[in-house]
Amino acid sequence: MEKNEQNQNGEPSRVQGFQTDKLKISEFRDSIKGDYKGKICPTCNRMAREQKRKISPIHCLALLHILKYYRYAENVDTLDYFNTRELFADNKELMIDFQKLTYWDLIEAKGKIVNGVFRREVNKYRISENGIKFAQREIAIPIYAIVYDGIVEGHQLQPYATIEQILKIDSEQYDKLMDANHLITNKSF
Repeated sequence: MEKNEQNQNGEPSRVQGFQTDKLKISEFRDSIKGDYKGKICPTCNRMAREQKRKISPIHCLALLHILKYYRYAENVDTLDYFNTRELFADNKELMIDFQKLTYWDLIEAKGKIVNGVFRREVNKYRISENGIKFAQREIAIPIYAIVYDGIVEGHQLQPYATIEQILKIDSEQYDKLMDANHLITNKSF
């Protein structure tokens, strides 16, 4: 193993990884399942760990904002992709983390498969069927997603909740949020 002290910018360099094969990588991957503290990857020497991500009230407000776009914008179909910068122009605080809604299949990114890897188009998303159902209070979802390297590995099935339970609101407050004239912000509830 070789270690460089600093790169050209004076920042610490990464330690070069060990030679590995697919079997060792899969064994390493299996060894960190459920390990939220993490271990050093033998290939890249970066910290590798699963992360337990929780859907938050801000995520839910962003989803309601997206649903309102599909309900009230002219000439918009549910299969149309929206531009995130345009949609969240008046609600920048809701845009910060909304992409994590993909962890629960509540929104979908636009993109294509290139060399077996999905390449996402920048700032293009649409609401999914599950997103519509969850935002309209028809289904509940698991609160936690288990994520490794930005890819969902699964969901913790208990607990699960409806959008009203996560936002801690009643039907009257929900109706107010969904009113066409109400601007949703992170201080909406």
